[in-house]
Amino acid sequence: MTETTHLEAKVLLLEHDPTQYQLLMDFCASIGLLPLPRTARDALSTLAEHKDLAGVLLAEDLPGCEPDSLGLAQAIRKQRPELPTFLRRSSQRELTEAEQASVRLTWQPGELQALQDGVHRAIFSLRYPTALVDGIVELTIESMRSMFPYAQVRAESPYVVHDRIIFGEVSTLIPIESTWCRGYMMLQTEEGALRQGLIQGFSYEGLGGDFNFRELNNLLGETTNLIWGAFKNRYIPPQAFTTQQIQVPLVINHAHKYMSFGSQDAQLCIRYQLSDPRRPGMPPLMIVQRFIFNLYWSPEGFAEFAAQSAAAVSTGELDLF
Repeated sequence: MTETTHLEAKVLLLEHDPTQYQLLMDFCASIGLLPLPRTARDALSTLAEHKDLAGVLLAEDLPGCEPDSLGLAQAIRKQRPELPTFLRRSSQRELTEAEQASVRLTWQPGELQALQDGVHRAIFSLRYPTALVDGIVELTIESMRSMFPYAQVRAESPYVVHDRIIFGEVSTLIPIESTWCRGYMMLQTEEGALRQGLIQGFSYEGLGGDFNFRELNNLLGETTNLIWGAFKNRYIPPQAFTTQQIQVPLVINHAHKYMSFGSQDAQLCIRYQLSDPRRPGMPPLMIVQRFIFNLYWSPEGFAEFAAQSAAAVSTGELDLF
């Protein structure tokens, strides 16, 4: 199997006990979780603020929750049912059916191995080849620089998400299919930030004036198409497609900015910051990229494809067309 990269994932950390808090902070650092420590009072507002979470670590005896935090666990599940909640038990009482449905795993102090196994199953359910992730970042940055030649493009560290909340108001979606994967790529951004970036001249010199939403949609669509073309040229063999032609319905709820691809697997997420080197004080334009391999995913198939491509390149034979 090809080398895979262990991507990070953001989790909401709701823990008050000093000993358990430090243990969980160390635990998160050891397996690639990025904790967001919060209290019961601001837990739900944090969910509203962060659209790229992968799970929740919750203490049963969290202060501010009466008689315990199971009510909060149910509220979290109602607001974000795709996020797995890992509950640290502090009592022996039997959970009700509704309470059991609101948590993915219960664990006791001293059972960090069980917690780690549960996190790997629920959060890190897919592993991504390092060469693929690095290649995606490279070709995306090149494509964005072509579309926004006067912007400075920087990619943040890739990570995985379980959230299904759409970032911003403008989104594009394009299918991706190869011998080793089937799914979609998305680009998402805020309409106002994209408009401001164009006014600043990200796309071409001297750009000014206003832009309607159709023009903004078209620009993000062209960027998506350029990235897809680069992905296709690098990673999709022209002669072969996967034979698993299954389909699942996509669910879009515009009122809640929610989109589901019918899969509970983690999604590969990369955030790109586009800034103006001539105006360092201006906030950057953020474009969020997601890869959702919900229909077929085979890292082993990618490794085989990459090996064949490398062999073809290194033959030294001269092709005549």
